Amino acid sequence: MKIVAWNCRGLGNRPAVRSLLELQKAEKADILFLSETKMKKRRLERFRWIIGLTNMMAHDGEGQGGGVAIFWRNGVRLQLESMSKYHIGMGVEEEIGSGWRFTGFYGEPRTDYRDRSWEILRNLKTTLVKPWLCAGDFNEILVNEEKVGGAPRSQGAMEKFRDALEVCGLYDLGWCGDMFTWRNHSHTVENYIKETLDRAVANEEWRRKFPVVKVINGDPRSSDHRPIIISTDREDEGIRRRHGAGGFKFEASWVKESGCRKVVEDAWKQALEEGISYVGEATKVVAGSLKSWSSNVLGDLEKRIKQVKTELERCRSSGAGERVVREEVLRYRLEKLEDQVDLFWRQRAHIRWLKEGDRNTKFFHAVCKERSRTGNLKREEGEGWVESEEEKKSLIAYW
Repeated sequence: MKIVAWNCRGLGNRPAVRSLLELQKAEKADILFLSETKMKKRRLERFRWIIGLTNMMAHDGEGQGGGVAIFWRNGVRLQLESMSKYHIGMGVEEEIGSGWRFTGFYGEPRTDYRDRSWEILRNLKTTLVKPWLCAGDFNEILVNEEKVGGAPRSQGAMEKFRDALEVCGLYDLGWCGDMFTWRNHSHTVENYIKETLDRAVANEEWRRKFPVVKVINGDPRSSDHRPIIISTDREDEGIRRRHGAGGFKFEASWVKESGCRKVVEDAWKQALEEGISYVGEATKVVAGSLKSWSSNVLGDLEKRIKQVKTELERCRSSGAGERVVREEVLRYRLEKLEDQVDLFWRQRAHIRWLKEGDRNTKFFHAVCKERSRTGNLKREEGEGWVESEEEKKSLIAYW
């Protein structure tokens, strides 16, 4: 089973929705907990179908902030135990007598009121000893080594967090990847801050039940928080796709590339110099140049996105200095590339009612493939094959 907990920092904008779709596509979570949705439950309903996790519980945010929600796929049996603006507690049902608890947690962001979070956490501890996993954005660090930049956290604040975990018998499960799960993305070295605010903790019973658990601090995407990805299985599943070659198709995403205009102009000029006077023939020359440019210069968008993400992670894990400015440049490049991917699939789907946010989903990929399939006719076994013009006209007139 895979559980993901992520502070998405609001789902009312295009980058956040795109990031959510990408996260679920990449991780294929069985259970997904989101904090700071900044959205009412009725507006969250559509995400059940978009991300393919059709079951949902949510607690509305207050004003323009807050909000927590949990989604899970069919076949995973969850039962609501408790809920507040700081958490959603679920019972995970397995075989008789072998269930466990999962709590998605969101710590109070205001320091003066953070004690309320720890009171909620203490109250979640029950007298019944049961495997318990708790994950999310706790908005607090355990030790000062979990923060770089800015003013040091007060010892009192960290001790309250540690005490709450100790009372509940919860222990940090560790992590793979970058230890700092939150960044303020400041453009200057002096104001740049990074902290470990998000984590997964569990009691001894849960750790014995899942001895090979793996926790990964994932790609933050549009948020300033990294998602916490918890895998209880030994191996992760992955899907590889292969795309076959086809005829020429102009991709709308090309026009976002600065070199596209020059490629067209040069190809058109070349066609004229070669004495080509027919527009159709000249267009073929332009098409050939664009196709070659796309494969040799523009490259595969997803491959380029992966390269930028790798470079961005390397930049984040290094020291400060000029790397802060470099990180900002890389995040801009990544956003531009992701916009091109959206445009690519938007054009392919040909869905006029495609709205901002409902993009690059499994459904739209399927639409593209279906359109490709419906362009072909297949001979069925035992069926006649109409070839003559008269038979074709009769068939068309009949239907």
